[in-house]
Amino acid sequence: MVWLGPLLAFVAVASYFALFLNWAITRDVPWVNLILLAVALAASIAGLVRSRRRLLAAAGLALTLALGGFFLWYTYVFSYDIPSAELALDVGAPVPALVLRDDRGQDVELAALSRDKLVLVFFRGHW
Repeated sequence: MVWLGPLLAFVAVASYFALFLNWAITRDVPWVNLILLAVALAASIAGLVRSRRRLLAAAGLALTLALGGFFLWYTYVFSYDIPSAELALDVGAPVPALVLRDDRGQDVELAALSRDKLVLVFFRGHW
C-alpha cells in the first residue's frame, strides 16, 4: 500500500502526456489526471498512517507530492506562459519581408509568394 500512491501519481502524470494531451477536453482541464492525483494522495496518506515503515511511507508521500506538484506547475503555470500577441499581424495586413525555411530546408521569400493571397500558419510547438 505504501507505493500505491506514487505509482498512481506516476500513471496520472504519464497518462496526461501519453494520452490525454491529445484532446482539448482533457488537455485544457485535466480532470481525469487531477482525480488520479487525488486518489494517489489519499493512498499515500493511508499508506503513511497504516505502515510500520514510516520512513518508506514518508518517501512515498513525498514522491507523490513531488509528482503532483510538477503536474500542477506544468498544467497551470508553464502551459499558460504564452507570449502576448502585441506584435501579431492584423488580418489583411501586408506581409513583412521575411525569409523562412520550407519543409525541404530551402529558403523562401514571402514577398515572392504573396502575389495573390497568402495564409501563414505558425504552430506554437508546445502541444
